[in-house]
Amino acid sequence: MLLLPALALTVLALAGTAYLDLDGRTEQLRERYAPAMVELAHARTSLDLAHKEASLRLGGDDGKPLLQTDLVGLGERYPSLLTEAAQSLNNAAQTKALRAEQEQEVRVVSGLVVAYDDWIGWAGSHHDSEVLRTAGLDYAASLLGAPPKSSDDTAVLYRIRALEGELRADASELSGWTGLSTVTAWAALLAVLVFVFTVVGTLDFVLARLRVRSPLLTLYALPVLLALGVLVLGAAGQQHAQRKVAAAGVELAAVSATPAAGNRIEVLEEELAVDLRGTHPGAWTLAAELALAVGAVGAVASGFTLFHYGRKHLQILWRAP
Repeated sequence: MLLLPALALTVLALAGTAYLDLDGRTEQLRERYAPAMVELAHARTSLDLAHKEASLRLGGDDGKPLLQTDLVGLGERYPSLLTEAAQSLNNAAQTKALRAEQEQEVRVVSGLVVAYDDWIGWAGSHHDSEVLRTAGLDYAASLLGAPPKSSDDTAVLYRIRALEGELRADASELSGWTGLSTVTAWAALLAVLVFVFTVVGTLDFVLARLRVRSPLLTLYALPVLLALGVLVLGAAGQQHAQRKVAAAGVELAAVSATPAAGNRIEVLEEELAVDLRGTHPGAWTLAAELALAVGAVGAVASGFTLFHYGRKHLQILWRAP
């Protein structure tokens, strides 16, 4: 009456702990790290494209500004790309994926982007002077870390790439089995073996000593095993989604600053959203919670069933001559 429900609840508690640990880490990857990596990739490519646009406008192919620079300045594309980059940096800081020092780094990068824009604006306002224009472009390029001065570890693009690398490392760490999930998963496997052995032994005892065939006891034990099956399938789905986030981080970091960079990042983001769709609370998470609830009800019901059998057995003994 006590051992069977206790074993069933132990199985559910251990398996539920392992699953919820996986689910919690998947939630962090889905809600924080994946958006942060996407936003940083957007910021990096937008800044690189903005510099290429500014260099084209102010330097041209022959080192001279384009003729339309006198009329429209840097045009519409450069400020649009710079605004997108600034917004992406702000969005990355708001995802809560960054640690305190990483958030500080994003603020530093944002400040450097403003300084970079000031120098590009200064070069644009002196586009008639080759010396001043070239000096402004060179200093802006050194701030950004654009070629040929791309090896400076204090430059904007270098800092963004470093942040992307740190996020990929954090995402990779979250994607593995932790000590908690590993220990509880193996303990749940051992507990379910003991539970099955106990159920079979109890059914044999009830039949041999009480002369009762108990389909109800079997029926109440099944939800525990079914709940375990649901949790195993859900855990496999969580692990698959976590690996997808880690792989997407590598692909996002490989996106280079080409005119198609924005589309490529959006495609990767959409593919990632599809891969993570099954990990939302309305999908496997809800199924796992329902399975745990039904399994717990079955565990308690099996105890009451055995209690009922015990009362009937005592009544028979008392009535016996």
